Amino acid sequence: MMSADWHCHLLSGLDDGPDTMEESMEMATALRKAGFASVYCTPHLIRGGFDADNHAVMASLAALQAKIINENIDIRLLPGREYYLDEYFFDYLKDPLPLGETNYILLELPNHIASEYVKEACFQIKRKGFIPMIAHPERCSLFGLQHKQETTRFSFSDLKFKAEDRKPKYDSLLDYAKDLGCAFQANLGSFAGWYGLEVMKSANSLKKTGIYTHFGTDAHSIKGVLQNSER
Repeated sequence: MMSADWHCHLLSGLDDGPDTMEESMEMATALRKAGFASVYCTPHLIRGGFDADNHAVMASLAALQAKIINENIDIRLLPGREYYLDEYFFDYLKDPLPLGETNYILLELPNHIASEYVKEACFQIKRKGFIPMIAHPERCSLFGLQHKQETTRFSFSDLKFKAEDRKPKYDSLLDYAKDLGCAFQANLGSFAGWYGLEVMKSANSLKKTGIYTHFGTDAHSIKGVLQNSER
């Protein structure tokens, strides 16, 4: 049975994914060969880093889908974003781009963020009529079992909630997210150790709890697609 890739940086020129349409086409071809019938295109949305607007995402997706159809590649592209939970997130939540025709909002959590800020963000997403989908929770120490803090790509400039609650409150935050009805998306590569041993251990531990609802490649290049194809 064909599956969906719920998290993929397939669109070119919008974030740290492919630079050109040709690279995107190479990835799309490989994803189809790997058995994916549909791909949710989820470029990063991070103020000051990757902040193309929703119109740019939709235009890029339409252009790539047209080329895919012209090349007779049987794969369907759907829009989305990977929203980085920082102090600007609530501005973006005023006009969000969910995953395709669903009401899922894909949310990336920094390791240094406070648990209360995560809870507030997820609650506000639900209030807006959407469902938070937590991207690769195994890579976030707030949910995982890692003993080390991972380095994040951006830092906060002025957050209401500080990081004083870095103490292990993983179970309480996980329970809150589950009770709220959040979805959880695992990276396929996490189970193969592509992000390190600690993340792999966390992924397998979280999988045993049964929290994962969706899976994705989180591929940023043809290499990422091919690695997922090997699983």
